[in-house]
Amino acid sequence: MLDAQGNLKACPVCGVAQARKVEAMRAFSSHAGIALRQTFFNFKTVFNGQQDDILRDCLEAAQDFADHPQGRWLVMWGERGNGKSHLCAAVANHLSNAGLPTLFLTMPDLLASLKQLLDLQANTEQESYSGRMKIIKTAPALILDDLGAESASSWSDAVLFEILDHRYRNRLPTMIVTNCPLDAFDPRITSRLQDTDFVTVVENRAPDYRRRPPEEKQSAR
Repeated sequence: MLDAQGNLKACPVCGVAQARKVEAMRAFSSHAGIALRQTFFNFKTVFNGQQDDILRDCLEAAQDFADHPQGRWLVMWGERGNGKSHLCAAVANHLSNAGLPTLFLTMPDLLASLKQLLDLQANTEQESYSGRMKIIKTAPALILDDLGAESASSWSDAVLFEILDHRYRNRLPTMIVTNCPLDAFDPRITSRLQDTDFVTVVENRAPDYRRRPPEEKQSAR
């Protein structure tokens, strides 16, 4: 479309330009393999033959965010193996199918992709460090899995703060999943993750998936 001066600019309605930028990141996106088949429908909320209220509540929180993502964040934390990554993939699949360009990354994958660009010193805008950071910060919907699984450093802390601060100030739909208590992060990040004005925080205290009976494991990850 044209702006007031007659110059071409990205259409704010259709989001085609942004969708193409997100598409360009699929090479290092974590949204691949089994994650493409993980949905709300095949997320199992039964443990030892009984409905698990915690898993049900986590599922409902993820579904609610996926149905109404605009201007909202969902933060889910808890021990490993209880279905948080499955819900990340389910939200990503739901949003993508609904037409909202969605970037799904684990924090280790995100940092590795940025570190690679720093090492290569690439020059093109699409493949520059700043260009990739811009795509991550401005993606119409961002899902970050395994926050805290990366090796902590001043650089990784700065990267995470830059991304989350931009998305926080612009109220961009964001889902964050971590195995760490929220107060384990930089206080600036913890404060943003716990802003009750637009952030929903859910603690997943469900049992480890690996301890479920075999018949309850199918399609549960």
